[in-house]
Parts: sequence; structure tokens; C-alpha cells
Amino acid sequence: ISRTGYTGEDGFELYVPSEEGPAIWDALLEKGNDLGVKPAGLGARDSLRLEMRYALYGNDIDETTHPLESGLGWVVKLDKENFIGKEALTQIKAEGNKRRMVGFEMIDRGIARHDYPVVNEAGEEVGKVTSGTKGPSVGKAIGIAYVPISHAKAGSEILISIRGKPAKALVVKTPFYKKG
Repeated sequence: ISRTGYTGEDGFELYVPSEEGPAIWDALLEKGNDLGVKPAGLGARDSLRLEMRYALYGNDIDETTHPLESGLGWVVKLDKENFIGKEALTQIKAEGNKRRMVGFEMIDRGIARHDYPVVNEAGEEVGKVTSGTKGPSVGKAIGIAYVPISHAKAGSEILISIRGKPAKALVVKTPFYKKG
């Protein structure tokens, strides 16, 4: 059992042998029935972690991104004696990021999904949406994307190509959902 808080919710994760999973799942649903326990799948996990702006590896961060552009610089201590990647990150910090991962809210109608392009006025791709959905807790179409530094400031408008049509979005401070 662990408590990673991966979705931002107050919950637990269970790690069990796969052959025991179905029986434990059924028992939890049965015992929790009177408490209103309901099953939730990856869609729920994804929308909740997005509302908290938690990056998902393989979606928002991967081997082509680095912590300084993805808002995870706080986990990197460049003053440590040595670690893998220190030289590259020190150089990036000195030169400055070329892009940044930002949160956005849709202004125009539509939901920006993973891999939708962020485009300029001429329709040329300048960035990429990594996650997007309608946030059930905030009641808005939200997402995160990598955009050029020139468009990364909260309050900046960006264009997202949704099924080939540009839709306006507003760069906002994250997390989208604030506890309490």
C-alpha cells in the first residue's frame, strides 16, 4: 500500500499480485458500497491529475523534455556535487529555456487533446498539447502544452489547432484546481 497522491486526491494505491487483483477489487467495491465507493478508471485519474497539473511520464514528460522547461526544476538541485545530466541542465539554465510547459484554459469552444498542435497566426506549429480534457472539478476545458517562451506568460493567448481549426486558449497559472 502506498500514498503517492498521484491524482491530488487523498487516497491510497494497492500493489497486489495480478491474480489476486479481481478478488480484492470486488471485495473493496462490496465493502465500500454503503459508503458510496464507485470504481474509477484511467479517465478519472487523468482528469484529476491534470487539474493538479501533475505531469504524466510518456505524455507530458519523457526523454525529449527536461525538468527546467516542464516546471519540474524544483526537483533538480544544480548545486549538488554531481549527477547524471548536471552539465546539460547547467548549460540550459545559463542559455535559458526555448519553450515552457504551461497550463491553459480554452476560450473558444473545444477540448484540446494530446498531440494537438499549438499554432501561430499563420497556422504554423509552434508547440504541442501534451494533455487536455474538461476538468470535472473546475468545469472548464483545460490542458497543458509546450509553447515558446514568448507565449508562456500567464495571460497570453495561444491558438490550438483542434481538428484543423484554430481555437483560442488562455495561458493560466496552475494548478487549475486549488484545494479548499
